[in-house]
Parts: sequence; C-alpha cells; structure tokens
Amino acid sequence: MTTAAQPIFSKGEDCKAAWHDASAGYNEADTHLEIMGKPVMERWETPYMHSLATVASSKGGRVLEIGFGMAIAATKVESFPSRTLDHRVQRRRILYDTYPLTEDTWHTHQFDFIKGHAHRLLKSGGVLTYCNLTSWGELLKTNTTTSKRCLRRRRCPICSRPASRRTRSAPAPWTSFPPSECKYYAFHKMITPTILKD
Repeated sequence: MTTAAQPIFSKGEDCKAAWHDASAGYNEADTHLEIMGKPVMERWETPYMHSLATVASSKGGRVLEIGFGMAIAATKVESFPSRTLDHRVQRRRILYDTYPLTEDTWHTHQFDFIKGHAHRLLKSGGVLTYCNLTSWGELLKTNTTTSKRCLRRRRCPICSRPASRRTRSAPAPWTSFPPSECKYYAFHKMITPTILKD
C-alpha cells in the first residue's frame, strides 16, 4: 500500500505504450521486481502465489497463466502432475496475474479480463483464479465488513453480466504478513478467489 505522498501511478498515468519494451529490474537479493519504477512483485507473496497456483491446478489439464513476474506461481503449477492435452483454445484452468498499466485500472484491471474473456476461454467445469492484491487492498481501506462480503460486493457487477452468469465464486480468506516497506499492500488478510464455470 502506498501513502498519498508517493502514489504508484500519477494522476492519469498510462504505461501501456512503453510497457512491452520496458526492462524488468530485480534487486540483488532477488526479492523485488520493478518495471518502469513500479513495484510489480515481491518474494513475500510466495505463499499467496502458491495458493493461486493450487486453485488453478485443481481441475487437471494445463493451466493458462496470464502474467509472469518472478515465476513463483509457475513453479508451483509445474509441481503438480499434468497430463498432456491437444492444443485447444478452451482451458480447464486459468491463473490471471497481470499488472495494471494505468492509474485508472490500478484496482480493477482484472475484471475486464474476467467479464470479457474468462467465460469464453474456460471449459464447462473450469476454474479461474486471479491475483487481486491491489483491488483487495483498496477495498479493505474503506470497508470493515467480512472478507467474503467485501469480495461479493466487489465482484457482484461482473457476475450479473450475461457473459458471466454461469459462474460461481468461493473466496478463501487467509492471513499473510507483508513487510512494512511494501509499497502496494499493507494488510494481513488476503483472499484466493475461485471462480467456477458451470
């Protein structure tokens, strides 16, 4: 989580044009990844990323992982047995973990993918999970309700749209302790979203 004096994105900032060619910067201890000065991922996220990978790997087959930072989730996904399937556009498992590229999408970037593409890409019975540290952290700043109620409130508009009507969600809240110097997350509660396609 950032302070008001040092926001991650400046008002109206958009990194889309430069992001593709930007360099990934790892610190010497390989505990922090930054791109264009933005804190993308930190090693303390390992238990959380492993939780997402476990959900994504729960239905068998291959995982379509969208987003790749420090290979934390990918390493966990590879630890699960996977049978080889013919290439198909539809998947049984998706792990979505991309970085927001604009100030406007800092807390909502994953929802465009969920409502616009996840239903089409998932097979019936498929599972989607996604990293939601930025949106979850922002929601926790202003809400004192339970974790599950917060997620339902945040996700409800997406599930009411036609492309997502046939999905169910089961968030799993758990505790983690990010370091005090973390710029993007300062809470001890996190959730592992699980969205299932009927």
